[in-house]
Amino acid sequence: MVSFTIPGRPVPKQRPRMGKKGNIYTPKKCRDYESAVGWTARQVFKNPYDGPVSLQVRIYLAEAGGDLDNYVKSIQDGLNGIAWRDDRQITRLKASKTVRPGETERAEVVIQKL
Repeated sequence: MVSFTIPGRPVPKQRPRMGKKGNIYTPKKCRDYESAVGWTARQVFKNPYDGPVSLQVRIYLAEAGGDLDNYVKSIQDGLNGIAWRDDRQITRLKASKTVRPGETERAEVVIQKL
């Protein structure tokens, strides 16, 4: 079992956007957060897990915003190739979101190989 905290305000996954030249891209704010997730996970993972995994995510916010499933998706995408090879390996998922004024914003993640 591996656990870690991603500091700062979590960023929900946004819909892909259409660029001026017709290309599809993920908005920069979301890409930056996924990179931060990956950087944090690299501190605790030497190699990605093979096989099924369990993912637990706790989101802490000082003010409301975003759907829980979109926060989880950003974290899942940021962990691809680092915690697991592909997020299809997640067979168990538990997630929660706590909103409290003055809360230290962060995401707490627990990953377990099943």
